[in-house]
Amino acid sequence: MIKPTDPADPTSDDDEPDDWGAIRTDPADPRFELGDLVDAPEHEFAATPPPATAAPAPPPAPPPAPTRARTVVTAESADAGLGFDADAEPFGRYRSVQRLGIIGGKGVGKSYLFQAMVYRVQHARTAGALAYFLDTQGVELVRTLSREEHARTVNLQRFNGDYERWTRLGTTLAASQPWYRLTLPYRTGLLGRTRAAMEVEFFDGSGEQFFEARDPLNRGLWVQAYREARVMAFCLPLWAVFPAADLSAADWRERDALLESFHEVVQNYKDMRRRLRLRQPVRSILALTMADDRRCALAGLRDTWIGGYLQAPAAFLARTRTGGGIARYLANARRVSRFLGEEFAAAPSPGVAGIPDLLGFGAGRPWLIPVSAIHGEALDHLELQYPNPDERPPRLPPVPVHVELPLLVALCERANALM
Repeated sequence: MIKPTDPADPTSDDDEPDDWGAIRTDPADPRFELGDLVDAPEHEFAATPPPATAAPAPPPAPPPAPTRARTVVTAESADAGLGFDADAEPFGRYRSVQRLGIIGGKGVGKSYLFQAMVYRVQHARTAGALAYFLDTQGVELVRTLSREEHARTVNLQRFNGDYERWTRLGTTLAASQPWYRLTLPYRTGLLGRTRAAMEVEFFDGSGEQFFEARDPLNRGLWVQAYREARVMAFCLPLWAVFPAADLSAADWRERDALLESFHEVVQNYKDMRRRLRLRQPVRSILALTMADDRRCALAGLRDTWIGGYLQAPAAFLARTRTGGGIARYLANARRVSRFLGEEFAAAPSPGVAGIPDLLGFGAGRPWLIPVSAIHGEALDHLELQYPNPDERPPRLPPVPVHVELPLLVALCERANALM
């Protein structure tokens, strides 16, 4: 079996044609040919070996999860990185686990991103590129609201209901910061008999505050959530990095606050690694949220990478469920990541130009992935028409755009998922 180039390396070129996904300056010509994934005949993907098909035989039963005593929370243990009881029944059932952490400051859209990820993986038909690998019947979400209680399983339909109804998420209060773990089982190995899982850790709190010395117990929750993550997604709105020239004074102030908060989040994560003497490499992803926002100067990227997906989401998801489609999707994402890397390097502000360099944790340069968890303009229009959510007529649910890509990168980082 031919082993393809590591898909987790955003700088790898493989044997792609030099002009595939190239950036074009003609505004009438799309910069990123998402149509290649939607309308291209299947034979165009024949050169890429598809993932090995899992054997129909059921996998061997996993060994029983080890039993551990309940963690006692103290200020000292929290400061050492404990302070959270993660031994609830849904945890610990897979021998091989990859952890992805999602982190960001206030107002960056991280809660929407996590919500959209859960929505995307609830059913194989909507999971896109992830459907090939995931056992969506085993997807599980657990959450806890306090240090004292066990994590409880969440009803996925209820969790996704607010998202489907276009309900705006409120600001997370300091007294109620839930910790979520989304478990995504998948199979690996030549015959697909090895059972593994990816766990997405999300602490719904403000990342620039999690390492404050005055609250060591709260710091312990963050440490417990993110110390074992081998892939970290740092959230920052795309428009805040590449703002349009016609922003209002209020938008410029918001942009400055977002950038300052982002640098604080990254520094807090680095401080955690230093205090705990963590040396393991961590693959980093810069999730450039709100990529549909018209306050961003990169209109061509928005109209093609985001707009092209929105034009035919069902066809896009169907095409990326194939082995060749997944490989082409990753190749196109690498092109977009490199393009954004060049844009960062050309930024006049050193605080912006140096952002990719801040996210190096021993696993290469970060992926730069524009995503849109919910169409902000449509949400604003809906709220203007119907201020009372109970009076809104039924409508189609939102379309999360490229929110599956950070999950796919994390999956590929753990094992060569294209084998």
